[in-house]
Amino acid sequence: MAVGTYALTSLDEALAYIGEDVSRDAFWIYYNGANSTATVEVQENKLVLTDSSTTEIDLTNASYDTLGELVTYINNSVTDWVAGLIYHSSASSTDLLVTGELNAKGSSNEQTLKIKDNYLIERLIDRASDLIERYCGRKLKSRSYTKEVYDGTGTERLILREYPVTQVSRVAIGRADAFSVKNTTTSTSAFVEVTDTKVILTADGSATELTISDYSTINDLITAIENETGWECSLVDSDFGSYQASEILVRPAMYCLDPDIAYIEIPDDYITDYHLETSTDEFYNPGILYYSGGFTAGHQNVFVWYTAGYTTIPYALEQACLELVKFKYDQSKRDSGLKSEKIGNVYSYTLADLKNALPDDLLSQLQLFRRVDIL
Repeated sequence: MAVGTYALTSLDEALAYIGEDVSRDAFWIYYNGANSTATVEVQENKLVLTDSSTTEIDLTNASYDTLGELVTYINNSVTDWVAGLIYHSSASSTDLLVTGELNAKGSSNEQTLKIKDNYLIERLIDRASDLIERYCGRKLKSRSYTKEVYDGTGTERLILREYPVTQVSRVAIGRADAFSVKNTTTSTSAFVEVTDTKVILTADGSATELTISDYSTINDLITAIENETGWECSLVDSDFGSYQASEILVRPAMYCLDPDIAYIEIPDDYITDYHLETSTDEFYNPGILYYSGGFTAGHQNVFVWYTAGYTTIPYALEQACLELVKFKYDQSKRDSGLKSEKIGNVYSYTLADLKNALPDDLLSQLQLFRRVDIL
């Protein structure tokens, strides 16, 4: 496991900030066979079980690189060894703490192996980052937005939702029908729907899902649709066939049982003579697009591809994230009965957590990053 792509700090920074040994009980284990001696040892990326013979388990192997998989493997595949999970099953096996050889002969010598608390801290980082973003009312770490849709303003300016904006790569105004879809079977109903990732064909309640990213062009997507029994398509313009399949726009379920047809849309008019109005404040670039031709007034008729957010997280944001992670981690330590099934409760957050965990000066600094709406 690892922290999420848009986390506001790193595992190393959080461990340094917590500033103490962060470990938990991982799983218990003992040897239950006839051999007079048995030992268990954790080496770097390896678990070594020794009785009359030695079993070396590579902790980086994908078959048992999580604690859940490792414990299952020991119980099912290593003769006379018994193990039981304590920590979270999805935690990485390579986070087990190195030991010397430990006597594990019989249940009276059951050994409890420890693990670095990385899994919990990574999840705490993700939850803290999410809460701070929700508190600020915006996405904070840099990411790309594809075909983000806006209502045309009827003016020369359009305000993008996320900021600071670092790049605008494409802008389109309007929608165009790319191709039609209909179902010609004896079904009593048929629908086609486009989501962010799929085209869903439904006839009499039976659905077929086509993943858009599996197809390079609209022609490829049409071929896949027509390979489904009873489904037919027709391009509105032959040029549209060479367009990327990813261009098609989200549409709700549309009735298309022959003779009814439904149309799959794409952005219509790509413009080039726009520019981004910027601010001298590197932390606040409101992302105002200017287009001399004007953004035609309309509902959901402007599409923008752009990148926004901080490429380097401001200190105040990271500090707030670290404070909240430590607050929740300290809470989890006070629960001496922590088990894997309870970790989900430990890292749940509320707005009250943020206000209770962070000092007033940090909350005041976070105010600087809350969404600013420009009217």
